[in-house]
Amino acid sequence: MSDPADAVGHTLAANLRAARQARGWRLEDLAARSGVSRGMLQQIETARTNPSIATLARISATLGISIGELVEPPEELGKVARASEAVPRNQGRARLLINDNRPPFSELWEFRMPPGEEIRTEAHPEGTRELIHVHEGTLVVTVGGAEFTVPAGDALRMRGDRAHAYLNPGPGPVRLTMVVIYGGMRDPRYTDL
Repeated sequence: MSDPADAVGHTLAANLRAARQARGWRLEDLAARSGVSRGMLQQIETARTNPSIATLARISATLGISIGELVEPPEELGKVARASEAVPRNQGRARLLINDNRPPFSELWEFRMPPGEEIRTEAHPEGTRELIHVHEGTLVVTVGGAEFTVPAGDALRMRGDRAHAYLNPGPGPVRLTMVVIYGGMRDPRYTDL
């Protein structure tokens, strides 16, 4: 599909159909609510016509989404995060592997902590959660006054919107993977990554 107009038309068709079906609406339901005829909606959903901006505005307002969301190409089905592109932090002991910049914002981190190391961090924005899987060693996590010991093979789900600390109390290194899921806005400390 080399024609950009055709590409937008097919994207619009797929996005409109998905948004309508996600609400459990038939074409007739969307037509009645938006004031756009069933025939026009069917032509849009089959990529047989390019609607006017006014028509798109009525449809998007009815669906409660922006016109941009209707014409935005779908996300990639997948993308490999190359190790060479990981962003190092904390003197190279932590690497941001994946930074998903679309709501709900999330990050995938890899940590390597030498014996005796402790990492303290302030609370992330309200609603943030962290999922931690320890691959090697034993990690002690303190969050909001509670302490959790997480040995290799175990995982921890915790609130990230409280001040917290990670400690490697053992004689060997700790290696872990962490997913940070923001409940609303991203942590401004990491928006440059």
